[in-house]
Formats: sequence, C-alpha cells, structure tokens
Amino acid sequence: MERHAFDNTRLLGTFNKEMENWLDFYCYTALVDRDGKYQLTMLSHSGFKPLASSMFPMLQEEAFHLLTGFTGLGRVIKARKVPIEIVQKYSNRWFSSALDLFGVDHSSSASWFYVWGLKGRFDEHEAGPEVDRDHLNDRARGQYHQEVVDLIAQLNKDIPESQTRLFVPDIKFNRSIGEYKDSTFSIKGEPLTAEGFAEHLEDVQPGPSDRARLDVLFKERDWVYPVGEQKLSA
Repeated sequence: MERHAFDNTRLLGTFNKEMENWLDFYCYTALVDRDGKYQLTMLSHSGFKPLASSMFPMLQEEAFHLLTGFTGLGRVIKARKVPIEIVQKYSNRWFSSALDLFGVDHSSSASWFYVWGLKGRFDEHEAGPEVDRDHLNDRARGQYHQEVVDLIAQLNKDIPESQTRLFVPDIKFNRSIGEYKDSTFSIKGEPLTAEGFAEHLEDVQPGPSDRARLDVLFKERDWVYPVGEQKLSA
C-alpha cells in the first residue's frame, strides 16, 4: 500500500511528479490521461465480461479529462500570452513520462494477459488475427505517439506561421522504462553524454524562471482564451 499510494513512492514515476500550475494540469490531462484512454480501451476488449463492461463509464470520464487538457492548451495558445517555448517545455516534461506508462517493450505480462483474454489491443476489432505478442506494449505506445503527433498538429493551427511551432519530442528522450531507459538522447533524438544530457534537461524542461514568469501571467485575466469562443476537438 505504501509503495502504491504514498507521496513520491508510487510505482509509476509519472504519478510522483509535482503538478504546480495550470500548464502542468493541461499537459497532464492532454498527454498523460491519454494513456489512460488506451489502457481502458484495451481492457474493454477483455474476455471477462464484468471487467469489459465496467470500462465504458470510465472511458466517458477519461474523455472529459482529455477534452479539458486539449481545449485548455488550445485556449492558452489562442490567448497568445504564454510563450510557445514555455508550452513546449511543459509538453516535454509530461510526454516522455506518458510513454513510460505503457510499460516495457517486451512484456511477458502483456503477452499472457492477451493469451488469457484479460486484455486486448487498442484497436482489437480492426487489428486482424495476427498478433505480435512480444511487442503489445510497444504497439500501443506507437499508436499513442501518432495520436499525440496529430494532436500537436491541431494545436499548431492556432499559432501564427511567423512563430515557433510545437513539436513532439523524440520517443527516446528522457525515458525511464523500456529499451531507452536511462539513455541520454536529446529532445530531437541525438545522443548526448551524461553531462550534456543533464544540461539539456535544464534547457528543455520548465525551470524556476519559467515558473516565475507563469506566476505573473496567471494573475492576468487574459492569459487564457475565454471559454465558448473556440472550436476544438480531442
């Protein structure tokens, strides 16, 4: 119980990260909760009917989280008060940890859960009969990655062409689980030394100066676009 629920001792590192402000919240609900959609959908294909049936109301709730995060980021971008560079840093912070939530690349547990019918693939009804049991987690992670790429592309539509655009970090960046665990790759996927990686992290993730700037912006009423004056979909 202590390992699963107490502060900063949870088994999954994402749930030990501090959420300090609204940008943390929007990125978390847009990116990390999106992993929840994948996990719940895979369980909805379970051969154990009570488990499968209980996923529908949970997916409805998860959809609300995703919409909150996506529209929140959209409203921040449309207001044009928070620098895109800072939005990118918060996206970097949460995206890599969301990738870790899918588990190790070659998971025997995922393989047996599929064999036993406890958990299906995200797109089980369309995926076809051939199953690569050794890469079930990595398959779902790849589908998630593409969905985030599409999500960021939608957000970029509200950024003027003359400004910096958001991008999705390389899948090797800042990973704690899987093939790239503890590897030192840059946000663009370039190999770095351990020292260079430590310096790189300070540059591409939120720091004290970014938080201080947000603290000032969040006291202004127009840092986020008014509700009801946008058309976005998660």
